[in-house]
Amino acid sequence: MTSEPISFKGLKKLPEEPFVAFCSSRKIKHKVDVEPDEPVSSGLEKLYASRQQPAFFQVIANALPVREAVWLACLAAEELVPEGAELPTTIKTAKAWVFSPNEDTRKAVEKAITDADMDDPYTLAADAAFHGKVKGLEDVVLSPPLATPTMVFAMLMKAALYFPEAEAKEETWQKLVGFGVNIASGGTGRLSPPEEGETSNA
Repeated sequence: MTSEPISFKGLKKLPEEPFVAFCSSRKIKHKVDVEPDEPVSSGLEKLYASRQQPAFFQVIANALPVREAVWLACLAAEELVPEGAELPTTIKTAKAWVFSPNEDTRKAVEKAITDADMDDPYTLAADAAFHGKVKGLEDVVLSPPLATPTMVFAMLMKAALYFPEAEAKEETWQKLVGFGVNIASGGTGRLSPPEEGETSNA
C-alpha cells in the first residue's frame, strides 16, 4: 500500500472543521502554512509533506473517530510484533473491542493490560481501547475525552521510533501514514488485516 503515492483526497472519516481551528482547540502545535478555511485533510497532507511526525500523529489520533483511532493504534502495535509471532493478548483484546465495544470486551482489555509485562510495547493500543468513549459505554468509561487520542498518539510515536535503523524508521513512517489515511478514507488500514489469532505479518 505504501509503494504508491499517498492520497489525501476523500478522507470522509475526518471532521469538517478547518485544520487551524481543529489544532487550536486541541492545542496541537505545528509549523505549516494553511489558510483559515482549509480542511483537516489539507493540513495533514502538508504535515506529511514536511515530515512533521509528532504533529501528524497528534492530528490523526484526534481527528479519527474513537474506534477507527484505536484500530490505527492496533495496526501500529502490530508493526512491532516479530514476523511469524502470535499477536499478543493486548493487541487481540484491543482489536476485539474495536469490532464490538462493550463492557465485556473492555473488561478483557483491562485484564490484558493488568497481565501484560512491564516492557510490553503493545499496551498503549490496549490503553487506547480501555479509555474509548463510544455509544453504550458513556456511563462506564469515566476517562477524559482526550485519553484515547493521547494513547493512540503515544502508540504511533512508539512505533515510529521503535526501530533504530534509518531505513526501517522511514518504512514504518510511510506505513503508519498509509494506515491512517486509508482508515480516514473508510478503509481497514491495510488490504488484508490479520484476523484475531493470526500471526503477525509485519
